Amino acid sequence: MTRRPQARGIATRARILAGAEALFTRRGYDGTSMADVAARADVGVGTVYHHFPDKHALLLDLVDAWGERVSARERTDPDRERFLGEDPRSAIGAWLRRAYDRLRKRPSIYLVVLSLADRDPEVRARWQRIQALGIERLEALLEFGRRRGQMRVDLDTGAAAFLIHHAIDMAAMQLLVLDRPPLEPDRVLAALTDMICRTVLEEDR
Repeated sequence: MTRRPQARGIATRARILAGAEALFTRRGYDGTSMADVAARADVGVGTVYHHFPDKHALLLDLVDAWGERVSARERTDPDRERFLGEDPRSAIGAWLRRAYDRLRKRPSIYLVVLSLADRDPEVRARWQRIQALGIERLEALLEFGRRRGQMRVDLDTGAAAFLIHHAIDMAAMQLLVLDRPPLEPDRVLAALTDMICRTVLEEDR
């Protein structure tokens, strides 16, 4: 008897989060009220407050859910095995494409976090943890490739991972934020692939 109400509560919470994410993206965090979220989720304002004490708690829940998705990819993503192929340059290009496509398909919380990280310490702390996960994952990929003889022997994988991660982040931000990016995404991804390969691959020295 208790499972059905619990399931309804979980579904309602998910609907509220989805509505908040859509509104934060369209109107901005400051331009969205709890009443707006309730209307979007088709629930009463009291229901929203039942699940979340305020708008900030709603936002942090969205950021935490994003962090969980990143962490789950770290545990399950077979990217590391893609370096088993004979063409690491193609593997790196494919990896960049997948990373960009993930952001393009669900850019909303990413863009909201970018807009708030400078002025909200809690959002910034969560964003930094998500970034750290991405850098650690990338460093592990570079170490894996180096053990296979595909990466430069003298490569500082930690520094390279840091620089590559932030280069990808900045490029993605420009492509996603601007209504009319100055360059086609395919051109940017190709140039970024070439830049990374020239930095890390043994054959591109």
